Amino acid sequence: MKIMLIGASAAGKTTLIQRLQKEEIKYDKTQAVEYVGNFIDTPGEYMQQRGFWGSLTTTSHDADVIGLVQDSASDDCWFSPGTATKFAKPVLGIVTKIDLDESKIRQARGYLELAGCRDIYEISSYTGEGIDQLSAAFHEIVDQYKKENARSYQDDYFD
Repeated sequence: MKIMLIGASAAGKTTLIQRLQKEEIKYDKTQAVEYVGNFIDTPGEYMQQRGFWGSLTTTSHDADVIGLVQDSASDDCWFSPGTATKFAKPVLGIVTKIDLDESKIRQARGYLELAGCRDIYEISSYTGEGIDQLSAAFHEIVDQYKKENARSYQDDYFD
């Protein structure tokens, strides 16, 4: 299973990957598209600069699930309405940094809803809140996708 995370700079994509992989959480600025275990980590600049959108679309073909990541402490949103429809695969919304005092969860959810996300998960990579639910959702989506597309893929396609 490959999960691609897309979002603005400092939205928490790399930190989320570190949490899901049970690694030490440390700041690490993603400079280029990185394949990290079962994850595809994308630089925030790829979302924030239209010239890189083609790279996100091309890279998304390597993923089984797309996660649109929105920082709940930021008023900025870089997802255009309907962004989720750009990808021909399941897309989840992920609201990060819900543990911060300046968190605006409702606003962040609204941004992801406008982007076309139906399933939205609220998480804190630092406290671990919501991480188990998000991880379970990733696995459920891949299992369902595998069943629906059984004729298109070999049994060992999803690792």
